[in-house]
Amino acid sequence: MRAVLCERFGEPAEVLAAATVPDPQPGPGELLVRVTARTINPSDLLTVRGVYSRHTVLPLIPGFEAVGVVTAVGPGTDPAWIGRRVLPLKGSGTWAEQVTSPAAWAVPVPDGVDDGAAVQSYINPISVDRMLSVDSGLEPSIPPHPTLSPGGRGPVDQFGPVVVANAAASACGRIAAQTCRDRGYRLVALVRRPEPVADLLALGAAAVVNVAVDDPGPVVMGLTGGAGAALGLDAIGGTTGADLVRLLAPGARVLSYGLLSGTLLRPDIGEAQVRGVAVRGFWLRPWTDSVTPADWQAAFAAVFGRIMAGALVLPVAARFPLDDVAAAVRAAEAPGRTGKVLLAG
Repeated sequence: MRAVLCERFGEPAEVLAAATVPDPQPGPGELLVRVTARTINPSDLLTVRGVYSRHTVLPLIPGFEAVGVVTAVGPGTDPAWIGRRVLPLKGSGTWAEQVTSPAAWAVPVPDGVDDGAAVQSYINPISVDRMLSVDSGLEPSIPPHPTLSPGGRGPVDQFGPVVVANAAASACGRIAAQTCRDRGYRLVALVRRPEPVADLLALGAAAVVNVAVDDPGPVVMGLTGGAGAALGLDAIGGTTGADLVRLLAPGARVLSYGLLSGTLLRPDIGEAQVRGVAVRGFWLRPWTDSVTPADWQAAFAAVFGRIMAGALVLPVAARFPLDDVAAAVRAAEAPGRTGKVLLAG
């Protein structure tokens, strides 16, 4: 089969290439899945760059998300799986034409969810949902905020706690806008370009600030009566992530879930300690390692339900074949996208 190989760390467009590798064979309790689409996530590219080199063995086939059709099953596995469209999860190496997956953790995809949305339904939506529910310390606010006023910020009499997210033009930022809207939170989305402003407002953000031009402080303090936001979502880390602290109320939390800067957000930031703000890392892995099969399937059922109801939009910006992986990763990191870049076919 064809697969994308990483044999050395470096810039993804330079070190990734498609190659012919042996076909995988399903073992006991496993499915063999013919993959039809795969996501390109920032974490995939950080892995290729060697950010997680201590935990990465080369050569590797990147990728953690995929959707496809079951073509065979291993010994002791129900043959009724054959022909079903699934997310082959609880594994890695999805940038390949075929993958194996434990049947116990494969997720059947409803007919009402197309491949483009289905392949994006794991890491980002479930991470954002858990950050805004389990890890935020916040309760849903009822009623949710009303229709937003024009001009990049909502009315000051909105209900619900304020959440501030950096790198909000990203896929996670757009999901956060929709999830905050549904939970009754007011998201202040921080971006670095003017183009995403209208889109984020339409998705449910209460305010969008282009931090390359404007200071978000007055917006956050205006929405909170000077108290500060209740939660910060940090996708960047480093000094940029630390800038969220000054926007938060005493007792608030920063959840750092990304490494776009290449540097972790330190939990012992001086200003955080002075202001009584807790800085915590968020990783989805502890949940995936401990979740029961029933709760695993329920989490995906909830995401699929939101997609089919139109409450969660997961657009696709472009699709590339595996052999064009260099062009695909360049497109995935190009500014101005409003959807995910996929490796398809």
